[in-house]
Amino acid sequence: MSAPIVVGYDPHGADDAPVHFGVAAARFTGAPLIVAAVYGGHVARNRLADDEFREELSADARAALDRVRTRLEGEARIQAEVRLVEARSAARGLHVALEDEGAGLAVVGSTSGGAVEHAVIGSTAERVIHGAPCPVAVVPHGFEEGAPHTVGVAYTQSPEGEEALRSGVTLAHAAEAALRVIIVLHEEIGTLGANRPGARAAQQLPEEIAAQHQVGARSAIDAALAETGGQVEAEIELVYGDPADMLLGFTGSLDLLVMGSRAYGPHRAVLLGGVSRKVIAASRCPVIVLPRGAAHPLRELLGSR
Repeated sequence: MSAPIVVGYDPHGADDAPVHFGVAAARFTGAPLIVAAVYGGHVARNRLADDEFREELSADARAALDRVRTRLEGEARIQAEVRLVEARSAARGLHVALEDEGAGLAVVGSTSGGAVEHAVIGSTAERVIHGAPCPVAVVPHGFEEGAPHTVGVAYTQSPEGEEALRSGVTLAHAAEAALRVIIVLHEEIGTLGANRPGARAAQQLPEEIAAQHQVGARSAIDAALAETGGQVEAEIELVYGDPADMLLGFTGSLDLLVMGSRAYGPHRAVLLGGVSRKVIAASRCPVIVLPRGAAHPLRELLGSR
């Protein structure tokens, strides 16, 4: 049985983007879908029955929940349900739901302020992401697309980069999508997430460094493809510049981007670094951020395939 996809849904909000992404992901992974509507009450979680819970919501929130339920009932290809969760905060309620359900993927919405330098994730979403026990998909406001046709991976020669690549290959294979492996080289430091922070590569010519990364990435792609046992059309994109800015530039032509967590912090928990925080806040496509130290963090979604 596949681990479920758990979508954090705010019935008081106006954005169904996380639900749209959750439905699409459930279709191509075969994972069951749980839309968790968290009510920020002050009593024990799950004390209220559904009917009692609904009385605590506004008319607009009840209408939003009914709209989501109707949408899910029309999805014959997936197993889906809406679950009402009561907690002191939306972030706390969703964290509990992720643990209780053994989620394989959490889905939350992002709030964008427009310009990259002013973009924000949203306080609830960031609290959910921090320390999450499973990969987290952050979906930009207004997302309405279906299954991805092109999956991007932010790749570095590091454990986090290898995890991102394996997960990207897994998703691309499941969705029958193309794969774009993105390597960002800094003119002075090296790669995004370099193993030795601050280490310079002045002893080698730029084309030599680029060639080494190309060869390393191709070898890693071949190894990841061998693990899945499938065929994925993969290309490598190597660019120079600020890692966050360069990755954001790619999100306009990707349907999904996969990134690793920061290199420090507890294993099997999602922790955002400066690059990942900036990217998910302003990305034009959904971004999946992986928990640190999980060798195959998205494989549980495909248990029934």
